[in-house]
Amino acid sequence: MFLSGEWDITPYRMTNSLMADLAEELNGNIFYLEHRYYGESQPTPDTTTENLQFLTVEQALADTAHFVEFVRNDTPGAEDSPVIVIGGHYSGSLAVWFRQKYPHLVTGVWASSSPLLAIVNHQQYKEIAGAAYRAAGGNECYRAVEDGFTYLERYIEQGRADYVREVFTACDPIVSEADVSIFISLVSEMFAIVPQFNHIYSLVGVCDLITNDTDAETSIHRIAWHVDNVVSEFFQNDCVPSNYEEIIELDRQTEWDDPANMYGIRPYSYQLCTQLGWFHSSNSRFQPFGSSFDARWWYITCGDLFGDDFNQENIDDNVNRFNNVFGALNPAVTNTLFVHGELDPWRSIGIQDDLNPSSPAIVIRGASQGNDLGPINEEEDTPEILEAKRTISAIITEWIENASSEETTSEEV
Repeated sequence: MFLSGEWDITPYRMTNSLMADLAEELNGNIFYLEHRYYGESQPTPDTTTENLQFLTVEQALADTAHFVEFVRNDTPGAEDSPVIVIGGHYSGSLAVWFRQKYPHLVTGVWASSSPLLAIVNHQQYKEIAGAAYRAAGGNECYRAVEDGFTYLERYIEQGRADYVREVFTACDPIVSEADVSIFISLVSEMFAIVPQFNHIYSLVGVCDLITNDTDAETSIHRIAWHVDNVVSEFFQNDCVPSNYEEIIELDRQTEWDDPANMYGIRPYSYQLCTQLGWFHSSNSRFQPFGSSFDARWWYITCGDLFGDDFNQENIDDNVNRFNNVFGALNPAVTNTLFVHGELDPWRSIGIQDDLNPSSPAIVIRGASQGNDLGPINEEEDTPEILEAKRTISAIITEWIENASSEETTSEEV
């Protein structure tokens, strides 16, 4: 069973995944469970703050438990079958927490790229993103990114925000401190998504692009070239959002057919503000993306989106409580496989070393988020990814064989 996270589910993983290949090989049924408040799973009339109170990790886990029981009762032969739960990123975290909360319902868990530490100031994300550029293009590439953000912030401080808007094709004038924070944060995310989602060769390509010109005065243009490529591919309005109030107003929309809900932005923001944190900040000096989006802005954003109760004290208390409940980086689980890509910045708050003898961790060299989830491809997979996929297959097969053996022994007794 693959758990979804902050997205709407599609049939893709049911047919094109290592999970699907394993199911065929092991004679298993496969299921893909959509998360409440995402996609077509709309349990309330709208997404007002009051109606979002039912969006919690605990509720999502209870949904999963109910679904497992339903399948066992409804599917012939499934009553005593082993159950393997799989997820990627947030849904991989859910899979781990499900194993901890409902161990009697799941045989084993494969958690891909799963952050488990709830943390407001996730400054390590930008550190690993920056390190990925150094790994791909050496110090020259890292300095090119760093110089670009240095000049970007310097020009704004010097009153040249209109020039910055022109260079980066910002949607609106960059006026307030909040505008600066949200704009530079978004620009930094356009760099961070490359190591998170792409192969090492994509990073090399970005490094080649931004190191062609060594004139420091043009470093802002070099990082703007990359931003322009990302904007052209992902932003339908062909500009970078830069007006904080306008962005907040869009994310306050509460109807299900509003973009903020259709794309899961508002529900996911609520989850971050109430339980998980996971805000990418510029608080660390060991990253190349400037210093304009420190953690305090995320407290402000949560309050602006959901109301005065979402203040720093309450958010910190809720995040600490969540770690106390679920164990942070020391969950009480067995038969749980933790897999991370070396380049993926999210591994910084995931389990990267074996937790216990039955819960190993794999960090795939040169890989990004979720590279382990696709089917084995001898031609396109790197040797490291191939090895990881074969290890995953062997571990899950062993879990199922052991569970089946225990069931047979029980019946004989």
